[in-house]
Amino acid sequence: MSELRVGLVGVNTSHAGAFARLLNERSVADGARVTWVWGGELRPNQPDAPTLAKTYDIPEVVTEPTAKIGETDLVLVVDDTGGGANHVPLARPFVEAGVPTFLDKPMAVDLAQAQELFALAAKRGTAVTSSSALRYAVELEADRERIAALGALSSVVSVGPGEWYYYGVHAVEQLYAAVGGGVEWVQRFTWPDRDVAVLSYADGPTAVVETLRDAAYAFHLTMYGKEGLHAVRIADFDGFYSGQVRAAVEMARTGTPPVAPEETLELLAVLRAGVLSAERDGARVSVASVLAGA
Repeated sequence: MSELRVGLVGVNTSHAGAFARLLNERSVADGARVTWVWGGELRPNQPDAPTLAKTYDIPEVVTEPTAKIGETDLVLVVDDTGGGANHVPLARPFVEAGVPTFLDKPMAVDLAQAQELFALAAKRGTAVTSSSALRYAVELEADRERIAALGALSSVVSVGPGEWYYYGVHAVEQLYAAVGGGVEWVQRFTWPDRDVAVLSYADGPTAVVETLRDAAYAFHLTMYGKEGLHAVRIADFDGFYSGQVRAAVEMARTGTPPVAPEETLELLAVLRAGVLSAERDGARVSVASVLAGA
C-alpha cells in the first residue's frame, strides 16, 4: 500500500497534536502519515508548527497552507481561529483542487458557508467530511447491540461540556451517532453556566441535549426505550480520535465520505436553531427553516 500523504492545517488546537501523534507515532491508519504542517495562529498552550513537526517526525513545515497542495492525498483542516471561522476558507482551495478534505468541528460558524463548500465538493467530485470525534466513540460502537435491544426509543439525554455551538456539537454528534438524524425542531433554554435544549424528532424520540459549564468535563448519553434503558459514559479520547482519523483516511482512499453531507448540514442547523431559540426566549425553531435560510 503506497503512503497516503496527509497535510495538517493549523496548530492552535490540541487536535493537531492528537492527529499527528496517532498518525505518525501510533500509526493508527496503515500507510497514512502527516507529511507537512502549516501553523497559522498560535496559542500559548499549544506547540507551534516547528515544535509539532519535530515531536512527531513531520518532514516539512510550510509557510503557506496551499504550498503542497499537489503533493497531498488528504488534508486535515483543524485551525481553530474564531471557533472554526476559518475552516471553510482554508479548505476551499483543497476542495477546488480535488484533495479529500476533513474539517474539524464545528465545520463552519456560518451554515451558508458549509452549504457552499459541500456544493463545491459535489461539483468537483471531492470527498469532504466534518464531524466531532464523539461520533466515533468506541463505547457507543461496543454497545450497538445493547442499544438496539432497547427497542423503540422514547427519550435520549445527551450531556457534554462547554458552550452551546462550539462545544455543543459534541453532545449533538454523540446523539446522532446513537440515534441518527431527523430532528424536526429545537427549543433551547440557557443560563450563564449551562444550556438545556429539547430536540424533537419528526418520527422518533424526544432528545434533551445539555451543555454544562459548571460541571465536570464529561460526555454522557442515556437512552430510554420500550424494552429498558442504557447509559454510556464516553471517556476513551484516543479511541474516538483514532476512529475519526481512520474514517478520514478511508474517505481519501475510497472517495466516499463517512457521513452524508446532508446529515452534517442538518446537525449544524440544529446548533443554529438552538442559537435562534435562545435569542427568541426559548421559542421552538424548526430545523427546516434554518436549512432554508430563515
